[in-house]
Amino acid sequence: MYKNLVCKNSIMMLIVIILSGLLAQTTYALLNPPSPKGKNSLIIQDVTVVDVKTGKLTPKQSIVITGNKITRIDDSLDIDVPENARVIKASGKYVIPGLWDMHVHMEHFMDSAVPLLLANGVTGVREMGTSLNHVKLTQNMHNKGTLMPRIVYSGKVLNTFSNEHAPGHHFNLKTEAETREAVQLLKQYKVDHVKIYSNMPEKLYAAALDEAKKQQLPAAGHLPLTIRADKASNDGMKSFEHLHGMHIATASQQSRIFDQFIKEAATGLLDKDHLRYYDYEIKAAAYYSARDSQKLYDIFKQNETYQVPTLVTMKSVNKPTPDQRIKYVAPSIQKQWLTGMERTQSNKREVKLLNQMVKINSDLIRKMNQAGVPIMAGSDATYMMPNLYYGFSLHEELQLLVEAGLSPLQALQSATINPARYLDNEENQGTVEEGKLAELVILDANPLTDIRNTTRIHAVVMNGHLIDQNKIKSMIKTYPVIKEFTRKK
Repeated sequence: MYKNLVCKNSIMMLIVIILSGLLAQTTYALLNPPSPKGKNSLIIQDVTVVDVKTGKLTPKQSIVITGNKITRIDDSLDIDVPENARVIKASGKYVIPGLWDMHVHMEHFMDSAVPLLLANGVTGVREMGTSLNHVKLTQNMHNKGTLMPRIVYSGKVLNTFSNEHAPGHHFNLKTEAETREAVQLLKQYKVDHVKIYSNMPEKLYAAALDEAKKQQLPAAGHLPLTIRADKASNDGMKSFEHLHGMHIATASQQSRIFDQFIKEAATGLLDKDHLRYYDYEIKAAAYYSARDSQKLYDIFKQNETYQVPTLVTMKSVNKPTPDQRIKYVAPSIQKQWLTGMERTQSNKREVKLLNQMVKINSDLIRKMNQAGVPIMAGSDATYMMPNLYYGFSLHEELQLLVEAGLSPLQALQSATINPARYLDNEENQGTVEEGKLAELVILDANPLTDIRNTTRIHAVVMNGHLIDQNKIKSMIKTYPVIKEFTRKK
């Protein structure tokens, strides 16, 4: 199913790497969305601040925002409100940092994605595969002052295909020279990192990582089929997506499952039957080795290699019918989703395997979290797969992470402080503190008692701009639901 789960879309951030044969350190310089005009203050009054580092709650605080920065946080009684300040009465409410979705594909769906992301408190995203035309388009939108989440881009995905037909957001690489040229082209488009994909053979994978280091670009993505997870982590891949290959990587070495998998992949059988990959992962999960896995987890922790499990993806694509959120999707996309859902549901083997994958992925994340492996939340949101919704699906992912064993605090961390650390930008984002960017979500209830409370959004602050309920309602478009879906209800 590697091909069926092709990741589709990716901008924003400048990379400064100290590289001279020594260990490289990556720092990102965020490009700011437009800041509010004028010097008037925005004050969030009498709110409870959630410290996502420790879980501490500090009530009756007032947060002063000037421009796009948090300039003061103090007891409400100690803050005088200027006459020209805009005040948000927030008694009984909670404030958390703006959320990051660390795996999305927006491509040509920007007009729909941006308002839905902001309305859901998503103030930053990591674009994990998109055409170079879209990279340029989004950079132009940014330069024109369009208010949107911060975006970290990979641009076109580094991949190879057995035929000549590659999706527009993927390269179809055949040689090491082509691979290096592709990385160089991505650098010219000012992407923030390169994305490695599943089918990259070992020589092209090595060329991609080597050229990425030369071009001062971090590498992330799918664990390639033929590469062991410990090697890829040691090679410098900063994150692994969807848990692809992780069950095989954590199986007992005595089981020889990796060797069997490689042998079958070499025959081309995996290309003919994409569900065979799931067969291997499910088989590997039965051979899980706590001892062998701990060695791998220690490598992940030492290298700060993050997992972005996107648990919501398989659960969503395996739904037989959509839920009430379908009204946020245009009818033309609804029809595409209908076709996709009918195709999946007609394949009983695929439905069964997807259900099994949901279960073993949740179990593996529980084990990884207990071992201290760093985790980030990502939704894999794209309209190219059914039942994935920009913004909304990130909240669903947080809930699935809690169901998998993370505490509500750890789930919050996966979408706030962990992305800040991954992006080497903890100085500016990830917590509610003085001096940091004013990117906040005001909630009607405490997310630490119930992670579902992240959906109870009272208002959002994006780079100093207040997005209140009236603004949210005006931003979000709704559409009629096609008759095929209304009949099923």
